[in-house]
Amino acid sequence: MRRFGRLRGTDKPRRLLMGVHPVPTMVTLGNLLCGLGSIMLAMRASHPPSDLNLDAAACLYWSSLLIFAAMLFDVMDGKVARWTKSTSKFGMEMDSLCDVVSFGVAPAVLVKVMIDLQLGTGTPYWLKDRFIFPLLGVYVCCAALRLARYNVESDSGHRDFFFGMPSPGAAGCVASLTMLIIPGVSHRGPIDLLQPMEQFRAAAFHPLMVSLPFIMLGLGVLMVSRVLYAHVGDRFLRGRKSFMHLLMLGLILVLFVMQHEIVFALAFNGYMLLGLVNEIRYQFIPSHRPAQWLQSMEPAVPAPEPGKPSASASRPALEAVKEPPAP
Repeated sequence: MRRFGRLRGTDKPRRLLMGVHPVPTMVTLGNLLCGLGSIMLAMRASHPPSDLNLDAAACLYWSSLLIFAAMLFDVMDGKVARWTKSTSKFGMEMDSLCDVVSFGVAPAVLVKVMIDLQLGTGTPYWLKDRFIFPLLGVYVCCAALRLARYNVESDSGHRDFFFGMPSPGAAGCVASLTMLIIPGVSHRGPIDLLQPMEQFRAAAFHPLMVSLPFIMLGLGVLMVSRVLYAHVGDRFLRGRKSFMHLLMLGLILVLFVMQHEIVFALAFNGYMLLGLVNEIRYQFIPSHRPAQWLQSMEPAVPAPEPGKPSASASRPALEAVKEPPAP
């Protein structure tokens, strides 16, 4: 085959670039760019860009918001691929690569910058860098392992639950907590009914800053665990729902407009704790585990190769051979 000629044995010209589906690929790349933007803004917090009129706290706040924007692109790329009938193995692999950056590296960089800056408190962080790096490194590595395992397990079909906490959910826990404790930013919505918010942020700043590396360590362990987490889209948004369900979604939307920092923190961290509580309940009371989850957890029996008997068919023959002859 010549370098820029035709494929050997065919009359088709050789492509210089691989063909991809443009629309879902652009949406997936939006996820990657949001993750890159989050990392760049977090790194600029020590030297805020003068042309954007942002201080250190605002850089960290918008860095957190870009992680949530990456989640929107992550949700939409699969839907766009199904709408355009362009789902492929390439798209799934590329989505996981982008998720490693947006939901693995970006939250770790955000937390590390917040620890280094301490946001004007003037006090050094109580934990040395040689201990902080392994904690954050475990989170990033677990995010990569979680996404690789998801690609392997997704070949068995669609499930309404996840093995281990999804990487966007873990990144949402980190980003929502950092957004909650960033002081000195007027980033609340036009409707501000909770005046004690600043007092709560000041009280929660030091405890959360002390525990953030260990929270990320726990989130990393949850991502690679076998704890079952429900698929939020399938559970709450797909199919016909009751009128009360619609009212609850409307109430959540109103609360989000009023105080999105609190709603983000409660939603993502509540999702993380709910999975743990349910797993403990299922371990003590196995009958409470949903039946469809038990069926999906059963390993699939591989089809026998042509000309070879199945394992179930050959087992009685082997047992008959092992039986001693009758006297």
